[in-house]
Amino acid sequence: MAIGISSYAYRWAIRGGHMDAFALLERARDAGARVVQICDNLPLDGLPEDRLADLARRAGQLQLILEVGIKGSQPEHLRRNLGVARRLDAHLLRVVLTGPGWEPSIDEMVDVFRSLLPDLRAAGVTVGIENHFHLRPEELARLVEAVDDSLVGVCLDPLNSIVKFVGVAETVETLAPWVISVHAKDAVITRPGTGFYISGCPLGEGLVDIPGMLDAVRAAGRPSNVLVECWMDRLDDEAGTLAQEEDWVRRGVRYLESLEAGRME
Repeated sequence: MAIGISSYAYRWAIRGGHMDAFALLERARDAGARVVQICDNLPLDGLPEDRLADLARRAGQLQLILEVGIKGSQPEHLRRNLGVARRLDAHLLRVVLTGPGWEPSIDEMVDVFRSLLPDLRAAGVTVGIENHFHLRPEELARLVEAVDDSLVGVCLDPLNSIVKFVGVAETVETLAPWVISVHAKDAVITRPGTGFYISGCPLGEGLVDIPGMLDAVRAAGRPSNVLVECWMDRLDDEAGTLAQEEDWVRRGVRYLESLEAGRME
């Protein structure tokens, strides 16, 4: 597994206008990442050709592997961003199925991805569908199984399916056979009142069994990169928020490196 970061690791820096795709590459290199997945919070399909070429060139100089992430699975949107992936020499396209005005059924998505297979094969790109908030894990597994091609798999997020009242262990067990990309994040649960609050924390300091998740993915036998993400609440001040975000990213990369080093001993 190659260790990297998703652009959602820098949610607040990007949202605040402090970071573009080029700055993300520099931060990733400084944090020790080998892979950068540039997602829909830094959309690339609006960049002119020369800027995409510059981005690919800079990634090469920094020895970074690029991946592209998008939100929305409309056929024209998929094909446009598949073109972006090709221009960046990115071999994985992470997809969140739903988007504004687009809530496809499972059957619709099976047809969409089957029709995309020749383009994926020609481009040498694999699609990783993220278990976001639209489908339960077993529904996503059924979709990928129905497409029935190694070029369409799962981008596993251990926490997203909580919105469907599906826990981390069940999510991992259900989706592990199809995982081709992993978003690594951690969280703790507190009870401020009568209900429960799930909040992010640095990797390895929460309730998510990160080593167990990665072991389950490895056991399935498909190569997967593992990317740091952060579920971090904004702090009271901008400087503090950005500093903590940077700290969590670097600690996350180091934590994943320590797991990999321990596994190799």
